[in-house]
Amino acid sequence: MIRKMSVFLLLFLVLASTCALAQEKNIFTQLESRPYDPARDPNADLFISHWKESMPRRELGSLVVRDIFTPCKGDPMRPHTKGAVLTKIKSLSYASLEALASTTPSELKGEQKIFYIDSGKGSIEAGRKSADLFYGVLILVPEGLEFTMKNTGDETLTMYVITEPVPEGFKPRQDILVKDYNVIPYGGTTGHWTHITKSGFNQKDGLATLTGMCPVWYDPMTMGQPHSHTVGTEEIWFALEGDIDLLLGKQLRKLPVGSAYKIPANGKTPHSNINASYESIHLFWLMYNAGGPYEPYANLDPKPFDRNTEPNIDMFMGSYLDNPARHTHGSLLERDVLTKCDGDPMNPPRKGGVLKYVNRFTHAALMAHNATIPVTLKGEQEIFYILSGKGIITAGDKTTDLYSGIAVLMPANLEFTMTNTGDEPLTMYLINEPVPEGFHPNDSMLVVDENTIPFYTSDGHWVGVAKNLFQTMDGLGTLESVQICSFSPMTFFHPHSHVEGTEEVWTGIYDDTYFLLGKQIRLQPPGTAYMIPTDGKTPHANFNVSDNLVKMFYFARYRDHELRK
Repeated sequence: MIRKMSVFLLLFLVLASTCALAQEKNIFTQLESRPYDPARDPNADLFISHWKESMPRRELGSLVVRDIFTPCKGDPMRPHTKGAVLTKIKSLSYASLEALASTTPSELKGEQKIFYIDSGKGSIEAGRKSADLFYGVLILVPEGLEFTMKNTGDETLTMYVITEPVPEGFKPRQDILVKDYNVIPYGGTTGHWTHITKSGFNQKDGLATLTGMCPVWYDPMTMGQPHSHTVGTEEIWFALEGDIDLLLGKQLRKLPVGSAYKIPANGKTPHSNINASYESIHLFWLMYNAGGPYEPYANLDPKPFDRNTEPNIDMFMGSYLDNPARHTHGSLLERDVLTKCDGDPMNPPRKGGVLKYVNRFTHAALMAHNATIPVTLKGEQEIFYILSGKGIITAGDKTTDLYSGIAVLMPANLEFTMTNTGDEPLTMYLINEPVPEGFHPNDSMLVVDENTIPFYTSDGHWVGVAKNLFQTMDGLGTLESVQICSFSPMTFFHPHSHVEGTEEVWTGIYDDTYFLLGKQIRLQPPGTAYMIPTDGKTPHANFNVSDNLVKMFYFARYRDHELRK
């Protein structure tokens, strides 16, 4: 156990040094890698709040208001209570006006209000101007202008309300400003990889404190660029529609409709809105921008994806379901997952043809009651990881049972056979690795049972608990590590990239998972693998938005065999 833990920690030192090399080239390719520490990192849950969590009160006569965010009364990185996070604006709330009700004529002093209508029908009158209220209408009510709001329908009129202070010397608008987002065209997607926006309000429109605000949409299976904000900034998002996942700092959370979050403005707590669904999601954004430089290693590259300069991540993925079966070992049915690259490693000529150091990675099956022929590997070794079924494997004078969770390192120059002893297919992942010149393979096969190996964690990459199957000292020739790694529900792996000379592969085992690769996210069903492009600027991260623990199969090579100690 001590030996395996020390090897695992050594592996993460190698990973850390690899990431450091990439960071030296471009500070916008990494995020800070240390795991979440409550003594050092903000508690994401204090910066997320839902209007249903607060008690109702009345404003403007008959408007029923429930707070989402209120002013911070202490350390802005350690709010005294959930949702008490505001340092620049007065409040973010959710309000309702009952059917046929009206507010009292009111005039704002020292503040302005912005209303974003969520549901129902109504009207607003201010000065000589009036406007209809319905879903998607945004209204800026300036200081000093008397206004009245009415519910003209049979249902409750609901809205989000943003209250901003008016600084001394500010000259407010003389009328209300109204935008109907049902008729405003969509803008581009140049912001933070995938934002789809419509024109909002800014200071030229009459905002007093806030820099800007607008609705934002995300297409299916996209996420925003993880990035942080400098001290003094106030950026808030509230959820309007869809199944939204939120990365805030190093923590992954659901963001239900009606809830909002604020990014802790310490310059090193990244955030990202994630749409891991097949329907669009819709949020609203508002911000006071303090400016200032980014902290190193707190952001990923903000430029949108450029297919002319960045790897096509789909070429770095492969699934055995997309490939035909072929016989090896006499009666073993192999289907390719990833194969050798026979061209530019950053622009593979074939989907899944990305391997530079490993010969092949396949899904294999031995049908019920079948057996392989005797095989002796020459100049190569094979690693088998059993997924399902029952069988035995024999090599030399050693025979062992095969079942789910058994891993076998079969060395070169040793004859072996495999037999399916059950009534169902014996299925497995198979890695074929070459052995370097001068390498001395093991004298016997090595078998480990994942079911008896305890999990352990390391100080790298935020989350993930691993079980070491094989390491260099166990007899690997080209590969440096073969592991099982599990991710708890609602966790996000530390995004980081890899440099030339590495080969890291992740594969789903039993459950659907998701991953970020470069600036795109993908679903990863069982039997699907991906390899990280080794350009030093294409980050990857596995994440789990389900309620279940997910398990992945991982193998990697980082250095030449003779350089490993």
